[in-house]
Amino acid sequence: MKRFIKWVAIIFGILLIFMFITYLLIDALLDTEPIVSGNSYLQINLWGSLPEYEPPDAFEEYFRGSVLDLNKIRQSIKMAAIDDRINGIILEIGFTRIGFAQLSELHQLIKKFRLSGKKVLAHFDYGLTRDYLLATACDSIFISPGGNLFITGLSAEITFYKGLLNKLGIEADFEHVGKYKNAPDVYTRQSMSGPQREVVDEILDARYKEIISTIAENRHIDQRTVLHFIDNISGFSPEEAVKSELVDGIKYLEEVTDIFKNETEKISRISAIEYSRINPASVGLGDDERMAVIFCTGAMTGGEDGSDPVFGKTMGANRVIRNLKRASESKSVKAIILRINSPGGSSLAADKIWFAISEAAKNKPVVASISDVGASGGYYIAIGADTVISQKLSLIGSIGVYAGKFSVENLYSKIALNNVVINRGKNAGLFSLSSTFTDSERIVIQRMIQDFYQKFVSKVADKRRKSYEQIDEIARGRVWDGETGININLIDIIGGMDEAIEVAKHLANIEDSANIQLIFYPRSRSFLDQFFNRISVFNTLIENPFDQIEQYLKEIQLQPLMLMPFKID
Repeated sequence: MKRFIKWVAIIFGILLIFMFITYLLIDALLDTEPIVSGNSYLQINLWGSLPEYEPPDAFEEYFRGSVLDLNKIRQSIKMAAIDDRINGIILEIGFTRIGFAQLSELHQLIKKFRLSGKKVLAHFDYGLTRDYLLATACDSIFISPGGNLFITGLSAEITFYKGLLNKLGIEADFEHVGKYKNAPDVYTRQSMSGPQREVVDEILDARYKEIISTIAENRHIDQRTVLHFIDNISGFSPEEAVKSELVDGIKYLEEVTDIFKNETEKISRISAIEYSRINPASVGLGDDERMAVIFCTGAMTGGEDGSDPVFGKTMGANRVIRNLKRASESKSVKAIILRINSPGGSSLAADKIWFAISEAAKNKPVVASISDVGASGGYYIAIGADTVISQKLSLIGSIGVYAGKFSVENLYSKIALNNVVINRGKNAGLFSLSSTFTDSERIVIQRMIQDFYQKFVSKVADKRRKSYEQIDEIARGRVWDGETGININLIDIIGGMDEAIEVAKHLANIEDSANIQLIFYPRSRSFLDQFFNRISVFNTLIENPFDQIEQYLKEIQLQPLMLMPFKID
């Protein structure tokens, strides 16, 4: 037996060493910068969902390829503007699924790029409203001969699960503070409440107005004509799109690239993923002062970044706090930018991150840049910074809190499980999955979330230099857009990452002309982190799935949650 264990240990050690050497080789290969030929154009494929930021992962990049994220796109556009080897950009757009605030920031970046004198050309096969909105930032727009353009306006759909849960034997029991804090409504109601409809209508109105004005301004079309296109035509063939002056030509993608050709040199293509591997300093960007950019994306949880069966990718408080501490203590880092794209989550996680941000702000300037969403817990952490910046269409606020649980008593009955509960103490069943709240337990929950709500409002009032009553009036769980947010003093500046860098320069007493080197967090994970994470994932997959569901429900029982009440996709 001892000999067997010894051989297993030896084999495991050899395997570990082999994987470590393989990792180093892959990392070295991927670290090599691509060669960019003269007379090149940059091609950016904007398809489907694009994450805000994906930390480098040598294994993933080698076996599955790099993930194009908004950070790589932003960096590539800024480098291409001053890189003499790049003559222009082609955006290949299709079924883009990014937030409207993120889309707006890309729109602004493209227009800034055009100031370099280089052309940006947009091409799509099938273009939807969001695709076309982004394309209007370009010099010219082209559509494939067999394609279509659809400009249909906006639609918001919210699915309510109460009926389904009832059929399954699951009952949701939640309490909230603020009439607009209606995140649990999808589990406790069969239809939209009046306050929720009020907020959704306001957000759709603001975005619809922005769509119409953006198309009209960039395509030099009257707004009434744009409205006519949306309401009375909606779908355009390539010929109709050209005739309506919505696009500039009908071409295949290969024909669009010919626009960059000249008689003396061969045109070369480089993708955004390849180009993003180039060190910005090699083209004259980012070699003076250093700033840390800490990405705070996803629903907030304790521990490390991960994934969740309901919320998708999550932001771990421990990871963010560790990044803040490292950036705060670094002598070379002059300022910290928090890039926030979060609807909130665990109140405890948000409070820990807020404290870490407040502590970091004692050492050096901290600027919060809200991407598409910085609401509820996402806004809670933003107010720890010195300055809060968002786009006009960013979703912010949602200052409120809720807590509750799911009772599976009827589910147990349906599947013939008999769960016997014996309690000692009036509120012993507070965390139980076997029942909804008693009157006494409900009082406990209401007192707990009311206390947290008061702390939330007080923190905002202190940071924004307002009275408690003034903030309470605009809080109550209500979601606002950035344009309204600046009018009610919830944010300081309208803008994106570029504006955040400029503000951070000013706060850190850095010259306006200085080039900034951005250090992104989270950094790439170590080999051992990745190795043991894969073991952890495997162990999770072989666990009893019913146990996992039950454990998940137990973990969210009664946690005060600061989460935005809806998502507009």
